[in-house]
Amino acid sequence: MTRNDLIKRYEGDLDTRFRPDYLDSQIEDAVDYADSRWRAQIEMRLSTGVLTPNLYRRVIADAVLRVIRNPDGFASENEGNYGYATRGEVASGNLWFTPNDIATLCGVEQTMMPGSVSIGLDRGWH
Repeated sequence: MTRNDLIKRYEGDLDTRFRPDYLDSQIEDAVDYADSRWRAQIEMRLSTGVLTPNLYRRVIADAVLRVIRNPDGFASENEGNYGYATRGEVASGNLWFTPNDIATLCGVEQTMMPGSVSIGLDRGWH
């Protein structure tokens, strides 16, 4: 994951808005965060091709861009009698991964085995 991967996914001009070392440190932090929690699953999914390198870069970039796009962590802003609300996980300025990001990186656990179920009116007693 490189700064260029981030730049390609951002709708503005990151080079004029943020210092390169800030962007690099955010990317490094996001990679470290993901690897420290889900390294085995990520490596297994990358090695089998279930998780592509591009999709891995996208998930990391999305985590970084959440902070970059909304550094104050606003959940909403009002104009009349100005007010705002923040989201705790974002307001801290910390990187975070959505449940969908985690499922993409780690896979989705199956809680049921595939099979069939038949439904009928027979209650099992007569």
